[in-house]
Amino acid sequence: MSMKPARPRAFVVLFAFLAASPALAQTAAAPGPAPAPDEEPLPPSLQLPRPGPRPPMAATSADFEPVPARTPVPDSFLPSIMGPIGLYHLSTAEVGPVNHLRLALHFDYFKSSNFLVGGDENSRVDGSFSFGYTPHEYLELFGAMLTSSNRNKRSGLGEPPRRDPELIKSFGDLVLGAKTAVPVARGMTLGFELGFRFLSSISDLSVSPSSTSLWLGPLYSLDLRPINGAPLRFHASANFYVDNSKNLIDFSDPTISPYTREVASFAYGIAQNRFRFGLGVDVPLEQRTAPVPLDLFGEYHAEIVTAKGDATFTGASGAKLCGGPCTTNRDQQWLTFGLRARVLHGLTLDAGVDVRLQSVGEEYGAPLPPYLVIFGASYPLDIDAFTKPIVVTRTIERNVAPGPAPSLDAPVTGTVKSARDGKGVPNAIVAVVNRPRSRVGTDPDGSFQTVPLPPGPALLDVSAPGFEAARVTAAVILGRPAKLDVTLTPRMATGNVRGKVTDAKGQPMQASLRFAGAEAFSAQADASGNFSAALPVGPYRVIVEMPAMPPKEVPLDIVEGQDKTLDIVMRGPNTNVTLAGDVVTLKQPLKFKGAARLDPKMQATLDGVADLLQEHPELRTLRVDVYWDSSAGAKAKPLTEAQAKAIKDYLVKKGVSEGRVEAIGHGSENPLVPNIGPVNKGKNRRVELHVAQ
Repeated sequence: MSMKPARPRAFVVLFAFLAASPALAQTAAAPGPAPAPDEEPLPPSLQLPRPGPRPPMAATSADFEPVPARTPVPDSFLPSIMGPIGLYHLSTAEVGPVNHLRLALHFDYFKSSNFLVGGDENSRVDGSFSFGYTPHEYLELFGAMLTSSNRNKRSGLGEPPRRDPELIKSFGDLVLGAKTAVPVARGMTLGFELGFRFLSSISDLSVSPSSTSLWLGPLYSLDLRPINGAPLRFHASANFYVDNSKNLIDFSDPTISPYTREVASFAYGIAQNRFRFGLGVDVPLEQRTAPVPLDLFGEYHAEIVTAKGDATFTGASGAKLCGGPCTTNRDQQWLTFGLRARVLHGLTLDAGVDVRLQSVGEEYGAPLPPYLVIFGASYPLDIDAFTKPIVVTRTIERNVAPGPAPSLDAPVTGTVKSARDGKGVPNAIVAVVNRPRSRVGTDPDGSFQTVPLPPGPALLDVSAPGFEAARVTAAVILGRPAKLDVTLTPRMATGNVRGKVTDAKGQPMQASLRFAGAEAFSAQADASGNFSAALPVGPYRVIVEMPAMPPKEVPLDIVEGQDKTLDIVMRGPNTNVTLAGDVVTLKQPLKFKGAARLDPKMQATLDGVADLLQEHPELRTLRVDVYWDSSAGAKAKPLTEAQAKAIKDYLVKKGVSEGRVEAIGHGSENPLVPNIGPVNKGKNRRVELHVAQ
C-alpha cells in the first residue's frame, strides 16, 4: 500500500487565497472605460424583470460612483456537477429565474502511480449529466446521472489472489434533490439544500435501496455587485452526508484481500458518514469581457469522517498493508480552480482542476486523487420562450402624407414598497440616471410613473426619507410601458447614550452594562468610568454589573437623533432597608427637621429605598403613609401630607419615576397605641412604606 501525503498547511493556503479576494474586488471595481457586452437578445419572457433573483442594487454617494448594477443575465445561472446551481462542487444560495431549465455535461480524468497499492498504476474517467429547474421564486429542483470507469494495474505480488477486475465501471448512479434560497439583505442570500444519491447495484441492473445516501445543510452567498459594484461573490456551505455506499459490497468475506478492498472502495466511491464544509469565491466578469463573458472561481472543501475506522488498517496488519504506520486523520481537504466562458447563445464551456491537500487516513476511506482535470459544457433554457406565440412581421410599403413619426418612447410605472411591511412608500423620489429633469415622486400608495424613455435598459435611482437608497434597472421595449416594483430597506433609527459609573463617593468604576430592549446590546465602562453606546430607538432597561457589588437596574428611553446622559452611582449592599412581603422596613425611623423638612442624616436611608425600587422594576408602586399623634389637632393632616410629599420629592430626585410613588398624609388617624404620654405619642408619629407589584 502507498503512504498518504503528509498533512500540508491547508488553512494557510486557504487564507492566502481569500486574502487576495478584496484586492481583486478593488481592481475589478476600479472606474474606467469597459466595453459593453455584446449579448444575444433575451427570449421575450426574460426581457422584463420577473420573480427570481432580485435586481441588484448599488449604493451611491457624491464622491464614488460604482459600476451600475444590472439585472443578472439568466444565462449566468449554471448547474454544478451534481445539479444545483453553483460552481463545480459547491452549491450556491440561489435558485435562478422561474421556469428556467439548466443542463450540463461534465467529464473528469486523472492518472497516478503508487496510488492505491504500492507499484500500481491507476487511472479514472468520470462523467455526469446534470440538470436543474426552477418552478418557484424560492425553489430549485435538481438531479444528475453519474458514471465512472476506473482502471487499476498492479503486479499482484505479495497479495492473495486478486478479486477485483482491472477495469471497474459504474453506471446509472442517480442524484435528486431540492434547494431553497431567500434574500435576507442587499447582496446576501441564505439557502438550504437536501439531496439524495441512489447508487446502482453491482450485482444486477437496478438501484441498491440499502445504499441510498443523502445530505442536507445550509447555504450562504454574498454578492458585492449590488453593494459596491465589485464583480465578486463569496459562498459557503455546510452539510452532513449520510453515506450508505458501504452496503454495495460485503467486505466481511475473508477471501477478499485488503488490496482488493482498497481498490474497489475507490472505484465504486465507497466512503463513510461525514461532515462537509465548503468555501468558494467567483469573479463574474460578464459585463467586462465582452464579447465572451468569463467567470473565474475557486473552491476550498473539507470533510470530516464521523464513523468508526476500519480495523483492517490498524495495528500490525495495517502497518504491513500501508508500508509503515497508517495515517489516522479523519479529515480530507482539496482546492478547486475553474473558468467558465459563455461562447454562443448561452452555451458555456468550462474547465478546471481539483488539487488534493490531504486525504483521510487509510482506516477511514480511500485516498483523494492527487489532481483531477475537469471540463464540460452547460446550456440554460427558458421554458416560457417555448410557450409564447412566435410573432411574424411583414413589411408593407405605402405612400402616406408626411407627418410626425410615432414615438417609441414609453414610461416606467410601478410601486415603491417598504421591505418591513410591504406597504407603499409615499413621497419617494424616482430619478432616471444621467437624464436631467426626470425626477418624479410617488403617490400616497407608493405608485409612480416616469417620463417617457427610449427603448432599452433604464437605470433608476430610488430614495425616500428613512430608507436606504436603491438603484434598479428597467427594460423599456418599443413604446410599451415597463412595469417595475422597487423594495426599499428601512434605515434603522438610532440615538446615543453616554454617561459615567461611579461609587457612592464619586470615584469612577469599571463596569459592564447591558441594554435590554427589543434587542440586547452591551457596553463597557472604562477605568475612568465613562461609557457610550449608539442604540436603536425605544425603551431599555440598563443593567449595571461589577464584582463585589449587587447589580443595579435603571430605565432608559432612546429617542432618534438625541444624545442621552446617564450617570449611575453604584452602592454596596444596603443594610438600612429590607423588603419583607409588601412592607419596606427601615433600620432607623425617618426624622424631620422642623415641621416637614427631612433630616439630612436620613438621606442615606432614603437612597437605599430609591436603589430598592430601581433594582426591582417589578415593584409597581411605593405607598408612603405618614401618621401623627393627636397633639397637633386639626394641623396634623396637612403636616403629615407635607412630610409624605417631602419623602416622595426626594425619591423622585434620586431617579424614581414619579408615577411609582404615592404619598398620603393620614394626620392623627389609625393610632398604634392610645395618645397618652410622650412615649405613646412618639410611637404614633411614624412613616410606613408599602409596595405593590
